[in-house]
Amino acid sequence: MLNKIRAQILSLNFKIIRRSVISIFASWPKDLERAIILGDSLNHILMSTPLRYFFKFKIPKNIGTKLYDLSFPSPLIAASFKDDVSSLVQWQLVGLGGMTYKTVLKTPSDGNNRPRIQEIKYDGGYGLINSLGLPTKGVQYFVDSFQNPKLLSFNRPIGISVGGNSIDEYLDVFNQVNSKVSQSIFDRFFYELNISCPNTDDGKCLSDDKEGLKALLIEMRNSCSNVIVVKVSPDSSKQNMFEICETLASVDKCAINLGNTKYITATSVGLNKSTFSKDGGGLSGIGLLNTTLKNVELISSNFDLPIIATGGISCYNDVSLALKKGATLVGMASQLVIDPFQIPLINSKLSDEN
Repeated sequence: MLNKIRAQILSLNFKIIRRSVISIFASWPKDLERAIILGDSLNHILMSTPLRYFFKFKIPKNIGTKLYDLSFPSPLIAASFKDDVSSLVQWQLVGLGGMTYKTVLKTPSDGNNRPRIQEIKYDGGYGLINSLGLPTKGVQYFVDSFQNPKLLSFNRPIGISVGGNSIDEYLDVFNQVNSKVSQSIFDRFFYELNISCPNTDDGKCLSDDKEGLKALLIEMRNSCSNVIVVKVSPDSSKQNMFEICETLASVDKCAINLGNTKYITATSVGLNKSTFSKDGGGLSGIGLLNTTLKNVELISSNFDLPIIATGGISCYNDVSLALKKGATLVGMASQLVIDPFQIPLINSKLSDEN
């Protein structure tokens, strides 16, 4: 009961502080990224002090799940969108069962021009639209830094999201990362292939290349025994998702993540060139929930594949529905930014349900 009250108080305070920061630092000119950078900086300071333990919540022992040989103490994981260690540490402290790093690309990139991420009201709640364009420090920086002791100390599964503009680039990134993973004493890494990012300029998607995807998966499987997850877009057609699932079913220890952000135009949510640099971007938040649940039910009823449900998950009811429809894990992104203290509350309710 005390932990529930503490989580509720932290949740309320977090939302008040967040709204204040956004109103002061991201209103004029309208650019949510300034507030995010400030928040990350303050969080970095906080997570470097003993005060970080005030945010620590125990995960109930009866809500764990498995993805092949990986044990997750909670079915809630951080989706691939962040590589700021302080944020990832905070989310582990509040009770996530695992996490996935932001997508790694071969060469450093600044991504698209700003403003490129905004908070919007959509479908009765708050959501985010981003056209970040996969900013990255590149694979060399990643392999030198991803085995962070603070994250490894939680001993929870860590996903590495691999991206690229060609099969050769995917393989190059994977091989460089895997050379470190294969030598690590930490044995709870898994890979995620980001084959459907909707906010890159060239629009290349490995999701449309069935043979190329299978060749890539076989190359990866011949080099490692780690779980491989493939993340698909909620915009994917039924036929496309089925083809991807058939490919995954033909390779050992594969799973599917349903899904990524959903492409929408900037003007459809009241943005223009002064508030959003691209014509459109990826929507995340509660507006994706119905599509996510529909896709989970579709795939679970037709394939024997582990499923990660990502998109629109914000509360216990969303998580419970996703699990009942066939998901093994539930990925969260926007909700971690809007209110990470929902995590211990969700974990508590999942425990009561069991």
